Amino acid sequence: MKSALVVGAGVTGCSAALELARRGTSVTVLERSSRLGGKVLSYCCKATDSCSRCGVCIAHDAIAEAIRHPKIRFLPNAAIESVDDSGARVSVTAAVSGPRIDLRACIDCGACLAACPEKSISRYSRGGLVQYSVDLSTCRIAAGKECTLCAKACPVDAVDASSRKSRVRMAADGVLIATGHETFDPVVKPRLGYRRLAHVMTGFEAEQVLAGQLDLGAGSVAFILCVGSRDPSLDRNFCSGVCCAYALRMARVLKTRSPQTDVTVYYIDIQHFDKAQSAFRADVERAGVKLVRGIPSSVSPSGRRLALTIDDPATGSTTALHDTVVLSVGMRSADGAGDVAARFGLGRDEFGFFTAPAGRIRAAGTCVEPQGMIEAMASGTEAALELAGVTR
Repeated sequence: MKSALVVGAGVTGCSAALELARRGTSVTVLERSSRLGGKVLSYCCKATDSCSRCGVCIAHDAIAEAIRHPKIRFLPNAAIESVDDSGARVSVTAAVSGPRIDLRACIDCGACLAACPEKSISRYSRGGLVQYSVDLSTCRIAAGKECTLCAKACPVDAVDASSRKSRVRMAADGVLIATGHETFDPVVKPRLGYRRLAHVMTGFEAEQVLAGQLDLGAGSVAFILCVGSRDPSLDRNFCSGVCCAYALRMARVLKTRSPQTDVTVYYIDIQHFDKAQSAFRADVERAGVKLVRGIPSSVSPSGRRLALTIDDPATGSTTALHDTVVLSVGMRSADGAGDVAARFGLGRDEFGFFTAPAGRIRAAGTCVEPQGMIEAMASGTEAALELAGVTR
């Protein structure tokens, strides 16, 4: 395969692009946001005194390696306009907004960041991954105004401020769709208090907090599993496969960083997510995390605390008080999945995820089904190998 197009620069897309590039394929990766890496950039490392196998570190390594690879070209802020699969190659046209920063050429000097008068340029650094990105909502160039300060400040010409928006046409031997997922919005379950009560947050929001500070600032934290998963009343009668894993790992991190914090996990059952799960669960309980079987039906204010009501058909209702509640929300299909499916001729299942196609247009990762970090990366690698085999 000489050329490939990957749609989505998250961990699946970067893993797929790396596999193809290592085999000599020239890869273009389209990403709709300004920053590469997707949701993993907001996830916290969940290691304590040992690695918890969450995958965050190796995902960052894969993204960094993909950025550095000479056969991979990234186009952030890209919106697909048309797809033609009728010819010898797949033709795709995308509108790409600027300015753009060549991350492979970037030497991390910070000159562009300091020069931007609107503070539109930001720097992300974690592990071996360093990248600069432009917030188009505040950028003068994106607004149609004249400004070249960032480009003039860059000593290696890594910033292209010459065009506000350009139309890019590409032809590829194969296409891999890796557009990822969105998290379930618990607003549709108002009894759980999300956006109605202070100190009720999603697991994704808790990840963002723990990525930047020691704990959640609470004396007592409750994790509620399966929010938006395994729920026939919402037509979401499927397991997202990740809620148990990230809740237990975050609970363990909290107890390690702040041993005095009371941490409780409310669950239906604990799904198998790792070959070492039994040992990890035992370690979590030894650390002092309480595992309570039963899902709270409501969260309500009780003074300055939150009262969780747990219904049990056998014993009746009980109430538990906590300071912060973390809703372990499941996955849903990504916004815009319908448009992507229509453009590339992909089918969708009853929950909106893509049905994995065969041929020279394929899909992988959490746009196909709920997956954990390691699974999503492996899915991208596997799909890349299949794509190379089909179009070789």
